[in-house]
Amino acid sequence: MLARVGGHVRQAGDDDLVEGQTVRVSRRTILAGGMVVAGSGLPNPRRSIARATKRVRKSFVCGLNCSGLEDSPPGAPTLVMLRYYARRGIRYIRLPGRWEHFQPALGGGFDAQYCNLYRSVLEYCKVAGIRVICEPCHNFGRYKEKGQTYRFGDGRLTPAAFAQFWSEFCRRFGDMSCIVGWDLMNEPYDLAGQGGLSWQEAAQAAILAIRDIDGVRPVWVEGYGYSNPATWPAANPTLHLLDDPARNLIFSAHCYLDRDNSGTHYYWDEEARIGDQILGAPLDRDTGIRRIRPFVEWLRTHSLRGNIGECGAGRQDAAGRPGNEGWLAALDATMRFCDEQDMPIYYWGTGTDLGTAYPYGLEPIHGKDAPQWRILRKYL
Repeated sequence: MLARVGGHVRQAGDDDLVEGQTVRVSRRTILAGGMVVAGSGLPNPRRSIARATKRVRKSFVCGLNCSGLEDSPPGAPTLVMLRYYARRGIRYIRLPGRWEHFQPALGGGFDAQYCNLYRSVLEYCKVAGIRVICEPCHNFGRYKEKGQTYRFGDGRLTPAAFAQFWSEFCRRFGDMSCIVGWDLMNEPYDLAGQGGLSWQEAAQAAILAIRDIDGVRPVWVEGYGYSNPATWPAANPTLHLLDDPARNLIFSAHCYLDRDNSGTHYYWDEEARIGDQILGAPLDRDTGIRRIRPFVEWLRTHSLRGNIGECGAGRQDAAGRPGNEGWLAALDATMRFCDEQDMPIYYWGTGTDLGTAYPYGLEPIHGKDAPQWRILRKYL
């Protein structure tokens, strides 16, 4: 949700050990307050996948978010990391980037060095057999230039500027066969003008710009208000009116399992005592289901497709004590609900910037898989 403050992250080579990473930056800063649901968001969403129980899935996908390139300075996921995920059954990742890294001056040319870095990760994904949803604007509806922060709706960060960015991005990367989707913008919130309408206008301009270049791949559209599934219908009352000439939009919500859907709280027992601050309900194993259900109903009402583009859970129920059954039970219930709805879900997170100490992370700890893999592997 809210952006991390990047520390220096070196780019590990293919022979570096993932296990040796440490935390360099925090996942996010804490928030203040805060059908047709089938479809993976992929060009061929009906590929069947058999699971261990012999039940056959249709389009359900369990993918990962692989972070680092959106940080300042950026840190690139390595081939070693991507192969580690692939060996555990991951076939799809969402790959964030930063608008300002690609385009240092609004409306200007693209930075060749950063483009090459982003492309190198796409090449690694091809080698590892992983397909990618590109999310180059991990920007929350903002753009920073020369110490100034612009927001959609303020007259400076215009839909035309957003469309120009996406047109150039698709021209530069549309040849990569591993790319299976475009995610417009991460978690727009608190925008100028009419807020949600400002985001809708920017999204519409970008969709049309993409379709001038690519009429096949799906476009992911995140919702106003941090893409929160629980508040999606109220925050996005007209987002369903977006026009895609290719009729291939995927609406993407983000659902974390802590008190405020921020992914910044790490001990389940404490979260359960405080409760669900989004819905004013208990925080228990069904919290994710209750938060996602309004989004599911919105999709069903408008006959649209959707996914959960970010979801995360901690690994420790209480500080200083072993045990993670609370977190894992809530994650399992959320994953099972998404599976039943045939709604793809992408776990957050992995990446060079998160390291082994990040409680929601999936990097190996002293050579052992993070506990969240116990749940995720059931849905791969």
